[in-house]
Amino acid sequence: MEDFENSYKNAIEAGQRNLRASKLLVNWCFHAKLVRSPGRGLIEATTGLPIGHMGVECKFSKKNSMLCWLLEDSVYDFYLSNCKDCEERVPVGIPNIMFFIAPREKAAEQRKSAREEEEKNRKQKHTERQQERANLRCKLSLDETFVLDLLDELDNDDITRDDPRLEQLANLAPETFTRKVIEHLLPAVLHENLPYSVPVAKALLRVSLEPEEQLSVAVRLLSNYEKSPKAIDVVLAHAENLSENDLNDILHCFVSMALGPSPNNIHLRWDESISRDTTPIYSLFQKRRADICTKVDALLNDPNPEKFGTAVKIILALDDADLLLKYTRTIIAKLMRRRTLLPEVNQDSSLLYYLRKLAASCFKYHPEETDKIIQLFLLDNDNTGTEEAHRIYSSILKDPYQENTKIAKAPKIAFKRLLWKAVESPENASSNAGQFFRYPNKEFEQLASEHFDDLIGAAATISGKYDQVNEDGALVLTENVLSQMEKNNKLAAIDSLQDALIKWATMGAKYKGHEGIKEYLKLYRKIPENQTAMRGNMITNVSNLLTGVESLNLVLSDWYSALMDVSELVRAKAAQAWENVPYDLVKNFPDLFFEAFFILLNDPYIIVHKAVVHSLRRRPFPKEKRKLIEHRLWNLTFCYFQNNKEDEFVIDCVDLLASLCLSPEERKDKLGGLISSILLNLEGNALYQAINRFHHSFYDIPGFVKVALKSIQDDYTRSISIDYCVSAILRAPHDELQSCVGEIKNAFETLKPFRPEGFYEALVYAAALTKVGNYEDVSACFRELVKSIPAEDRNEHWRLEATLIEVASEIELAIGNGYPFVELIENWNNIIYELEKKNEERNKFQDFPPSFFFTD
Repeated sequence: MEDFENSYKNAIEAGQRNLRASKLLVNWCFHAKLVRSPGRGLIEATTGLPIGHMGVECKFSKKNSMLCWLLEDSVYDFYLSNCKDCEERVPVGIPNIMFFIAPREKAAEQRKSAREEEEKNRKQKHTERQQERANLRCKLSLDETFVLDLLDELDNDDITRDDPRLEQLANLAPETFTRKVIEHLLPAVLHENLPYSVPVAKALLRVSLEPEEQLSVAVRLLSNYEKSPKAIDVVLAHAENLSENDLNDILHCFVSMALGPSPNNIHLRWDESISRDTTPIYSLFQKRRADICTKVDALLNDPNPEKFGTAVKIILALDDADLLLKYTRTIIAKLMRRRTLLPEVNQDSSLLYYLRKLAASCFKYHPEETDKIIQLFLLDNDNTGTEEAHRIYSSILKDPYQENTKIAKAPKIAFKRLLWKAVESPENASSNAGQFFRYPNKEFEQLASEHFDDLIGAAATISGKYDQVNEDGALVLTENVLSQMEKNNKLAAIDSLQDALIKWATMGAKYKGHEGIKEYLKLYRKIPENQTAMRGNMITNVSNLLTGVESLNLVLSDWYSALMDVSELVRAKAAQAWENVPYDLVKNFPDLFFEAFFILLNDPYIIVHKAVVHSLRRRPFPKEKRKLIEHRLWNLTFCYFQNNKEDEFVIDCVDLLASLCLSPEERKDKLGGLISSILLNLEGNALYQAINRFHHSFYDIPGFVKVALKSIQDDYTRSISIDYCVSAILRAPHDELQSCVGEIKNAFETLKPFRPEGFYEALVYAAALTKVGNYEDVSACFRELVKSIPAEDRNEHWRLEATLIEVASEIELAIGNGYPFVELIENWNNIIYELEKKNEERNKFQDFPPSFFFTD
C-alpha cells in the first residue's frame, strides 16, 4: 500500500491521543465510562495503543456520545450534552479533560466574537449602501429609480445568486439603465462581492456598455464560475483583448466547464453523466493558442504542485493531439517518477487523478510514441513507475473495444504489454496487469481472437510457475503455517490467472467460429499428459465454446475422454465445465455423457465429488435424469457426515438433494426430518452456513427450527449475525415451535446477564412462545428481564419497552383464562404514554459527531 506509512503514522498519533484522553477522562468523573466499537486492528494489537472509534457513557446521562476516531471529540460532545451543568459529577483527580476542553471552548468563544464583529460590519456597510442609494435617488428620474428599488430588495444575504428580476428588467426596459445608474452599479460588480453582484453583472451584459466595461463585467462573472452564455460570448468575441490575469481567470473557468467537478475520490471512475461543455475552451485556444501554450510551458516547469496541476487540467481539457504529443514525455516522467518529482502528491490527490487521465489520453492519441517513452522509464525498476505504466495500459482497455476501433494500435499494444507482464508474476493477484486478465470481458472478444496464440502461450508458460513455487517451498518446514498459507495463496493465484487466460482464449476461439474451436481443441490434445493443471483449465472452459449442436459435436469426444481421464484433477475440471453449458443445449447431450457423469459420484477422490456437486447445483440435469443420482447423493452425504472434516461439503450435498431429488411432500416427511438431524450435528461455520443457505427454503421441514435454535446460541454464528436464525424461528410452523418450547426458554436464559443489544433477540423468543400460546412463560421471562435492568436514566427506555411486553403477555394470558384484565389494559395505556414521552425526549438529541458543526 503506497500510503501505508502515512496511515500508520496517523493511526499511531490517534492512539497516543486516545491514550492520553482516556487517562484524563478517568480523572474527570468517577461515573464516566469509556466505551468503544468492537474489534481490534493489527496496529493496535502490535502497539497496545487504543485505536478505533470510542465514546463515553454515564449512568446519569440521557444521551451517550457518538463513537469518534479521536476520543477527544467524543468527550467534548459528551461534556457539552451532559457534563457541563451536571450535579452528579464526582471528581477524581487532575489533570482532567479540561486540558483539551478549555482550549476548545475558548476557540468557540473567539469564533462567536468574530462572527458578531463580522455581522456588525456587514450591517454597517449595508446601512451605508442604503444611504448612498437614498442620496442618488434625488439625482435620478422616476424610471431610473426602478433599478434602485430592485437593489433595495436584492441587498439581502438571503437572496439567491440566480435571482432573475434585475436581468429581466434589463431585457424589458434597458433604457432605465442610464449612465448614472451604470456608474453606480459597476463598482459592485468589478470591485466588491455584494449580495446582488452576480444579478447586477448579468443585467449589465444586457444593456449598452463600453466594450472594455462589457469585457470586464463578463470576466468578473465567469471568474465567479457563473456559466452565463452571454458572458462566454462576450469573452470569446474580445479574447484578443484579455489581459494576462483575465486570461488566467477565464482559463480556470473554461477548464472547469470542460472537466466538470473535481472528483472526491480518485478511485471513482469518470462520471459520464455529468454535463461538460468543451466548446468555450476550444474556441479560446484557437484565438490565444500561443499565449496558452506559453502559460502551460511555464506551469509545467513550476515546482509548485498546484501550478503543475493547473497545467495538467488545461491540457486535459483542450484534448489536442498536437499538444499531447508535445508534452507526452513530461507527463509520463512526472507520473512514473512521481515519488521523486511529486513527493507531496498522495493516492487521494485530484492532481494524481487528472495526471493519470492525461497520460491515458497521450497513449490513446499517440500509442507507439507513448509506449516507447513508458518502456524507457520502466528501466528504472521503480515499483511506483511500474504500477503507473500498467495503469496507463489498462486504462485504454477499460472502455468497450468497439469504441476504440479507429485507434486499434493502442488496445493491441496495451493488451500485449499487460499480458506478458501478468505472466511474469502470476502469483501477484493485485497487480494492475493481472487484474485486467483475471476478469474476461466479452466486449474484447475481437482483441482476444487476434491474440489467441499469445493467450494460449502465456497460459502454457504459467504452468512452469507451479513447479517453481513448489521448489521454493520444498525446504520450508510444514509446521510453519504462515509459509504454507502463503504457498497455497500463490498456487491459487497462478491457477486463477491461467484459468482466466484460457477463458480469454476460448472467447477468441468462439469469435472465430468453428475454425477457432477446432484450433483450440487441437492445442488441447497436444498438451503433455503431465501438465494436468493446463489440461484441466482448458477442459473446464470447453463448455464456453458451445454455440449450438455443431459445436457440441466438435467438443463432445474430448470432453467425454476428460471425464474418464487418469488424473483426478482433470476429471474434476471436466465435471466443473458442466455448469457453463447453455440451458438450451442440455437436452442435446447423449445418455452416454450423463452416465459418465454419474460414475464420478463413485470416484475415490473428494475433489471430483465436490466438482460434480458444485456443477449440478448451478446447472441441474434434466428432470428425467435426476432420480438416477439420488441414491449416490445420499451415500455421499452420509459418508462425509461421518467423516466430520467435510461438514461444509455435507451442506452442499444436502442442498443438491433437497433441490434436485426431493419433492415438497418428501421434504415435509421423514426425509426432511433426516436432513434436519444431519444439520443438527453440525458445528461452527458449517452450522452457520446451513442456516444461511436454508433459512428461507427449509423453515417448514420437521426439526429445522431446532437447528436454528442451536445456531443462534452458537458463538461462531453470534460473532457474525443471527438474522437468518431469527427468520427461521419466526417462520416456523406452530407444531414445530410447540415441540421446541424448552429450547426457546433455554435460549432466553443464555441472554443473561441481560444487555440492551440482546433485547431484539429476547423479543424473538417472546414472539415464538406467543405463537404457541405460552403467554405465562413470556410474562415470567420479561418480568425477570425488567428486574435485571439497572435503575438508571439511560436505561429507562429499555425498561419501559420490556415492561410493555410483560404486560401484553399478562393481558393475553388473562383473556385466555377468562380473568379480568381492565387494570392490565389501563397499565398498558400508562406505559404507552410514558414510552411516547421518552421517545419525544430522545428525538430532541441530535446524533451527530462534534466535528460536523462549530460549537458555540
